[in-house]
Parts: sequence; structure tokens; C-alpha cells
Amino acid sequence: MKKIVTLTVFVFVLLVISHAQVGINILIPDSSAVLQLESTNKGLGLSRLTTIQRDSIFNPLKGLTIFNTQDSTIEYWNGDCWLKVWEKNCYECAFTLSIDDATDTLDRTVNDSVFSTVTVLQTHGNQQITLIALSSMPAGITAYFNGNSTIDSAGSVQIVVKADWCAAVGGNYPIVVQALCGDVIHFVSYQVYIRPPLLYTIPTDQLNYDLQVVNGLPSGSSQFIVLEINSSVEVKSTDHAVPSYTTGNLDPNSLVCLVNNGDILGRGGDGGGVTFNGGFFVAGGEAGHYGGNAANLTTRTILQNHGAIYGGGSGGGSVDLAIGTPNIPIIGPITIGFGFCGGGGSESGKGGLINGGGGINIGLFQPGGDATCCIGSVPGLGPQANYPISIPISIATINITPSAHGGDGGPFTTTGTPGYLDVSLEVCVNIPIIGNICIQIPIPGGILPYYGPVSEPAGWAIKRNSNVLTGLNDGTYNSAQVKGQVGP
Repeated sequence: MKKIVTLTVFVFVLLVISHAQVGINILIPDSSAVLQLESTNKGLGLSRLTTIQRDSIFNPLKGLTIFNTQDSTIEYWNGDCWLKVWEKNCYECAFTLSIDDATDTLDRTVNDSVFSTVTVLQTHGNQQITLIALSSMPAGITAYFNGNSTIDSAGSVQIVVKADWCAAVGGNYPIVVQALCGDVIHFVSYQVYIRPPLLYTIPTDQLNYDLQVVNGLPSGSSQFIVLEINSSVEVKSTDHAVPSYTTGNLDPNSLVCLVNNGDILGRGGDGGGVTFNGGFFVAGGEAGHYGGNAANLTTRTILQNHGAIYGGGSGGGSVDLAIGTPNIPIIGPITIGFGFCGGGGSESGKGGLINGGGGINIGLFQPGGDATCCIGSVPGLGPQANYPISIPISIATINITPSAHGGDGGPFTTTGTPGYLDVSLEVCVNIPIIGNICIQIPIPGGILPYYGPVSEPAGWAIKRNSNVLTGLNDGTYNSAQVKGQVGP
């Protein structure tokens, strides 16, 4: 009988408990809570599992909750997957976004771009992560990804900031890298300081332009310069020995960006002259002078050529022939001769001149023609003669018929031509009753015909002097934009 009573009481207690609420440190739990904990210095300690231990739970209860010791995160089983407390579903994207260097300096005397590496690591979900570069850049500066900007799960890509060498800009430029995955967006910032160049302009025609001297630039420190020659401006030289444009005595580590919208024209060489001092059967001449260089570099240069760069043409050579007597007291030597000077080369080369000697000079002596100026320069021509010259002496007449010309000056980037001379000599005597008798007098062999000396070479379009030139390869050019040699 006692066993029956005890069993009845036990069943009654179970029935009461099954409909009760449990409170710890609270007498009356809230009606909505099955279990209510109250404490001012203690908390609820969930089961602490690693990810491996969590995943080894067999057939977990939907809603089962643990603390993941590896992620330091409370996680629960939603029936399909373990979710962190802030995640909505099994497919929600979670990832981290980082950049290895958030600031950079772009010094365009060394490189035209800088970069930083952006890294993405997906911690949940299986969606692609798309990267976007947000920036507001002026013309000449671009920001872009060097690689695929869509990443699966995890990966890295470079964010690059590139500045055109000749872009006249500088300062601080911020770029925001935005990463998108589903509804999740993360941002990192990348800020680049771009060194601004020194800006100079050639607005009007210039002679013998020296960048370093004209602008008072120091020679002991590297400079970054953008020089623009305006349209219709001509940069020329007063002397074929002086380049029309030079970077001067800049530090060799400097960088110059030359934006040429005008014309850089090397000075033409002068034609060969004639110095006539008498003599006996002496043929000779002077070579045409060399053409001037358009540009002479002394530091690294980047060329953006929208105009013309022409090397000067060399002058034409001269030619002369003297037939004379020894020195005669009081009057000096008597000389019969010819002298034909060379023409000047383009641009503005002067024609050769006659420098007469002492005594009496009889014959034909002609200077060379001057070349015209500017981009449409026409070279000077050498004089020509092919008509007889009669020289009466008592009862005789000497007829001298030259076939000769001085050398022509060369057009831009062209060598002038040499002079040429050939002569026939005839003596005619008027004899009474018989009449006029003419005799051809031979010129000693080896003297005629005579070709004068070859002219010196034309000028260079650009002489690099071992400095790096970007924008125009070495070579010889004959185009509307470049005439002449470009090279070391």
C-alpha cells in the first residue's frame, strides 16, 4: 500500500513540474520565459566548441546554440547550416577587405605610376566579390585595377594610380575602393600625392633658347618640368654652332616634358667663300659650313611633338681657279681667275663671300645666295656661269669660257652640294691682211675639270648626348614633323 502512495505522489510532482517555469535567482520568472536567469555578476555559459567539434555534433537540434572558440562568435543551427548570430541565411556573403599601403607618393622624375595591393577574404557564402574604384581625377591621371576586379572567395588585386608624364597637375588625390557582395559593402581608402611639375611656356619666337638659363633654374638638384611651345612659335638660332633649343646645365637626373606645338629650326650653315690672292694654275675652294642642331638635350626628355623639329641644312661649297703672274713691283701680282661661292643652307644660312687679295684681279667672282628663313626656308643657290669673258691685251684677245657653279645650300637636314669648275682658254690675234687667228690653249692635265670640297654635314633634329628620349626613336627622319637625325 505504501508503494502505491509513493508512486502516486511522484507522478503528481512530475505533472506539476511539466507545467512550471524555472527561475534562477528570481522567485517569479516572466510569464513568457521557460527559464529566466538573474545575476549582477554572472552570465550564461554556452557550450564552448571548436569548428571541428561543432561539426561533429550528430543531427543537431534546430536552434541549438554554441560559442565557437575559433571565431569567438555565438553560432546556431538553423536546420541547414551553422549561422553566426548576425547572419540571415546560409548564403549571405561575409568577407574582409584590406589594403597594404593606404598612402603613396608619385614622383614623376622616377615613375609615372604607383600601386597598392587590395586583399579580399570571404568568410561566409559563395558569391563573387566585385571591386570598384571611386575617384574624381583631373585629365592626365587615372586610377584602375591591374588585374581582375571580380574575386571568387579570396584574392588580391593592385589598385594603380597613373599620371601622364606631361600632365600639368599635382597634389593629393583620394581613391575609395568599394567591395560589393550581395547586400554587403565594404570600403578602404587609398590616397596618392602626385608631385606637380614646374610649368613654363614659350609664347613668342625665341633665339638660342636655353631652358635652364632663361628660367633661372638651379643646376644642383633634379627638376621636373613641363615646357610648352605655343602654336606658330618659332625657336631658332643666330649661329649654326649654337642649338636652337637646349635644356642647358640642368641636373642630369631632371626630367623635362617638351610639348612642342610650334617649330624648332636648326640654323643653316653658311656657304663656302673664296679667298683670292693670286697664283699660277691653282684650283681650290671651301667646303660649305655644317648645319646647326635644332635641339640639344642634357637631361631625360619626354617629347610630345605636334609641330616641327628640323635640323639645319649645310652650306654649299665654293670653287675657284687662279691664273696669275708673280709679284710685280708697285702693282703686285696680276691674276686672272674665277671664284664661285656656295649658297647658304636652310634655315637662314648666309651665302659665301669673296675675299679678294692684293694686286690686280681680272675675272669673274660671285658670292653665294642667302637661304630664306622660317619653316618654309628655301636654301641659297650657288652662282653659275657658262658664257665667255673676253680680255683684250694689245693686239690679242684672251677668251675665257667657264663652265662653273658654286654649290647650292642644302634644304633642312640636307648636305649642300660641292662646286664645279671647268674652263676653256682661247687666245685670238688680229694679224693684218690675214685677219683674226685663234688658238686653243690647253689647261695642264689634272687641274680641270675641278670639283670643290664636299660640304660639312647637315644639323641634327635632336642630339640626345646619351640622355634618354621618350616619344621619338633614334633614326633619320624626313617627315613634316621631323627632319634630320635623332640619336645619341
